[in-house]
Amino acid sequence: MSATLLCIDVCAPYRVNGEPARFQSVWLLARAWHAQRSGGDVTAAAVRSAFPAAANLRMLVSRAFADFARWGVTLGWGADRQRDPATANPAQRSRGPFWMTAAQARRLRFVAHGRTLGPAALARQLGFGEAAAPVSGMPDGAAYVMRDMAFWSELTQAMRSAQDGYAGAHGTAVAEAFRAAQRSAGDPFQQALSLLKESLAWRRCGSLEQSRAALARFDRLARAGSPGAAMPTFAAMAHVVRAWARYTRGDQDGAGAGLAALRADPELSAAVRYNPRLRFEVLNLEGLLYKAGAMGKAGAGNAAPALSAQRALDAFAAALQAGYEADSVDAVQHAAANIGLCLCLWLFWRHGLLDPGRALDAGAVQRQAMRWLGLSEWICDRFGVGGGTAWNAIFLLRIARGSCGPDAPGDAGAGELKGVESVAAFRRQRPLSVADAIDALRPFHAPFAPAKGFVRWSAVAAFALEDHDAGHVSLGPLQLANLLLESAWYLTHEQGATAKACAAVERLAAQLPALRAAERAFFAAEIRALPPELRDAAAEVKRRRRKG
Repeated sequence: MSATLLCIDVCAPYRVNGEPARFQSVWLLARAWHAQRSGGDVTAAAVRSAFPAAANLRMLVSRAFADFARWGVTLGWGADRQRDPATANPAQRSRGPFWMTAAQARRLRFVAHGRTLGPAALARQLGFGEAAAPVSGMPDGAAYVMRDMAFWSELTQAMRSAQDGYAGAHGTAVAEAFRAAQRSAGDPFQQALSLLKESLAWRRCGSLEQSRAALARFDRLARAGSPGAAMPTFAAMAHVVRAWARYTRGDQDGAGAGLAALRADPELSAAVRYNPRLRFEVLNLEGLLYKAGAMGKAGAGNAAPALSAQRALDAFAAALQAGYEADSVDAVQHAAANIGLCLCLWLFWRHGLLDPGRALDAGAVQRQAMRWLGLSEWICDRFGVGGGTAWNAIFLLRIARGSCGPDAPGDAGAGELKGVESVAAFRRQRPLSVADAIDALRPFHAPFAPAKGFVRWSAVAAFALEDHDAGHVSLGPLQLANLLLESAWYLTHEQGATAKACAAVERLAAQLPALRAAERAFFAAEIRALPPELRDAAAEVKRRRRKG
């Protein structure tokens, strides 16, 4: 064996004596050198934690040892440090632990940007903490808090970014921030925590493939018996993430089955019961599934629509309580939004699924639904959560005109408007005024200022669209389509079939191919309820698209 000095450059692209080298091999060599200098060794769990995406740890270790042989370095493995590595069974090598003799350690020189690194600098460069090896004479807790703080720093910054919302490009940045935290993880708990948060972040910004990839890496940790991933709270949250992914894809039956399996598992159901944040996530999704069932869609156990509506409101009410119990303003605003934002209260009442005897006044229900939206928006404004989304504005606009249209409650002649009436007839409808809405929103009316467009409803829609067009927020196709619909509706109601109103409905028609079939059907029906001039403008866009 050559005793020549080996120079390892730990800056990308990684090199050993000037030749390209695999990062995994460089990392394991550096980690073993650091452990030797610190008086410890490298466990297989530490390697697995550092490379959670590696499907086969045995293959990773085999490739690393092949590189070591090529470089003329000997690394030992196993508990017996007196045994010659050449006599050990390579089939058991991936079990670790891995170690290096002092003589081998003296042959290695690690450099970054031309500077020789000591143990502390090498640990910082490659992301394993100073306390990766046990600290002699110190209790476990002290050793833990003496670790490098890169993971907690990255995680904290990612969580702060997440408070600003998940819309568009910002959501991608949030997910990448959680991935950066994952790369700095120093133990299985940190690895599992960051992977789950990364998966949730990808899901919230609509990147389902990336969400599934992060969850798959978490699952590999769990199957390998990682003490972090095996925690009941983590395992239960993984069930919830999978169910959310199915719901987002439109697989409501699959999402319901996933939650049912979670509820049926004795250990995981206990975690849901006693962890209010977990309970919120489950109840919030269950509420959405029951809402889908109430509106005649699959996925809520085929219960009667009225029963599904009641169960949806029960679930959202319980989710609201869980959010407050967890001291999570983000959870509270989501629950409040889903009571109002998903139009549940107003929508269920309007379709006779709630209060079928009409004991409640239509205006009272309309204003109460708005108050829930007002609470959600006030929390977003005051606590700095949930930014970058237009849903509150969209459904405030939707509820404000909720007493208008062909299926308006108590309006026997409203059906005559459907697709046949004039602009004049359309403008005779009476949505709730901005002033009345703001009065209903008290004491949560502060975010609804004239500077944000709350002087007339068309200005509210225009303000949100300008934010998107200027790049201040990046709205998804469904949010954009909803805003364009509200803009077209209110511009027509306030001003008639103007060029601006026609331009809004033309842009909406051009946006429809980016939506799912069920979503396109909703907007097609809404367009049919607009005056003939706007219907013609939308039809012309469709004709041009067919010719093109």
